[in-house]
Amino acid sequence: MKYSDKTSGITQFVVRLCYFLLAASVIAFPVLMRAGEDDFYYFVMIAGHGRYLIVPFYLVVPAGYVALFCLDRILTNIKKDVVFDERNIKLLNIITLCCLFAAVVGLVSYVIIAVIYKSIETVILLALGEGFMALVVRVVRNVFKKAIEIKEENDLTV
Repeated sequence: MKYSDKTSGITQFVVRLCYFLLAASVIAFPVLMRAGEDDFYYFVMIAGHGRYLIVPFYLVVPAGYVALFCLDRILTNIKKDVVFDERNIKLLNIITLCCLFAAVVGLVSYVIIAVIYKSIETVILLALGEGFMALVVRVVRNVFKKAIEIKEENDLTV
């Protein structure tokens, strides 16, 4: 029985769209840093503090792509009715590590920026958000792991 929920398709489309949005932000970040107050694409946070944020941003981009790829693979597996499977557990582990990596980069960046330059509270908020996402993914991973154990136990009793 094939899984045919339209929300999975929409979610997978959004994940794949994020590949392009992340690439666009990689290209746009330096441009936005140089924006003047009169430019229509002026963003206070990036133009004002971009020089502090560009290195941490580019450090976490690869982790972002890895996490997106893993999400894409999980959604593909779900469409193929491969839900409670060790492959998905491994993918969730990788996503957790990507989120933790981004959180650590954010925290270290915040400390460096606060000590050397000036405090930018947004960086710490982003780091905390990334850490929270790692926690959420880890809980989902644990649920999947337990479901696999129950499924295997049920398969043995039949």
